Amino acid sequence: MVEKLALEGGEPVRREPWPRRVQFGEEELNAVIEVMKSSMEDSGKLWRMGGTKTKDFETEFAKFYGSKYAAASSTGTAAIHLAVAACTFEPGSEVITSSITDVGTVTPILFQNLVPIFADVDPETLNVTPEAIAKCISEKTKAIIVVHLSGLLCDMDPIMELAEEHNLMVIEDCAQAHYAEYKGRIAGTIGDMGCFSLMVGKHMTSGGEGGMTITDNEELWRKSMLFARNMFTPWTRIRFDIVFPVLNYRMTELQAAIGLVQLKKLPKIVEQRRRLGTKLAKSISHLETVKPAKVLKGTKPSYWFSIIHVDTDSIRVSLDDFAEALRREGIPVGAKYTGAPMYEYEFLKDRKIYADSCPNAKKALGGVLTLSLHESCTEKEVEDAVKALEKVEANYRRNP
Repeated sequence: MVEKLALEGGEPVRREPWPRRVQFGEEELNAVIEVMKSSMEDSGKLWRMGGTKTKDFETEFAKFYGSKYAAASSTGTAAIHLAVAACTFEPGSEVITSSITDVGTVTPILFQNLVPIFADVDPETLNVTPEAIAKCISEKTKAIIVVHLSGLLCDMDPIMELAEEHNLMVIEDCAQAHYAEYKGRIAGTIGDMGCFSLMVGKHMTSGGEGGMTITDNEELWRKSMLFARNMFTPWTRIRFDIVFPVLNYRMTELQAAIGLVQLKKLPKIVEQRRRLGTKLAKSISHLETVKPAKVLKGTKPSYWFSIIHVDTDSIRVSLDDFAEALRREGIPVGAKYTGAPMYEYEFLKDRKIYADSCPNAKKALGGVLTLSLHESCTEKEVEDAVKALEKVEANYRRNP
């Protein structure tokens, strides 16, 4: 007999609240106090030109990822903007990126007077594919921005081969993929530049907001640093001759102090998320209408959240109703991730040259649930999520 849903008056799978993520401790507090005490003697030490924490954070971040250079910035969007600006492409050049991403991936392209071209995705990973990228390449194409959505990895080897064949730059958007691995290499170190969001809620944070851009290319690093620092060079204390338009995306010393502490915690955070995400994927693989996201062979996701695919043709209700039933069982899932592929948002749709059709992206978003299994969760949360998914599927699956 099928167990009655909590939505319809039955007993929920879980009554206790989902665990609150504990992201900060005494170490972060002491790091901030240290900077504040120093600034009481010299207020100039609160900004990066007068302090040392931001420079130290860049050094340690680059070392952690095995890169030669790192440039800190104020947000993850800024980190991508640094990378795009450093490439100094001619206005009107095209940049291929994923049709499923955050607007922060796209606005830096637009603000540099470049044209975003949206490639379709693998419906099982929601990540852009080499085949889709190849279809978008034109004589105007100058770069590819790959997005490792939710901590799952894009198939980078064939993407890098495409880039080499067509002389294209590759920027990795790792906002959701801290310390994820592709065939033994860390996300962000495979392309020409890697960009990370340090917003609160990500695998690690620099205290609310923050970003980091890494590269092995000294010229790209120098240009990204000039762009972030309003043309104040990292190698002198004077303003450099302004040779291209720049913004001020400087990170503060307080942000950097928190980031330095968080960086040390990152390996254990990712290890726990990977363990829980893998357990969830294995535990729901037997279900008929619900499936985990595909993980490419040779990769190790970092699971910013877990993607759960729902075959909406095989259930009697809408995806939103399916998600609500799970929430009533005590499992805090989200539905669809984003409302539509990027090219369908109004600010892009009105400019028809940007509005490419990506049928895989559009269909996949209509059947995606998202679940946060963070490092403060335990196997109990995974087990409850599996029970709830089994229960809701049993109630809503269409009869064969």
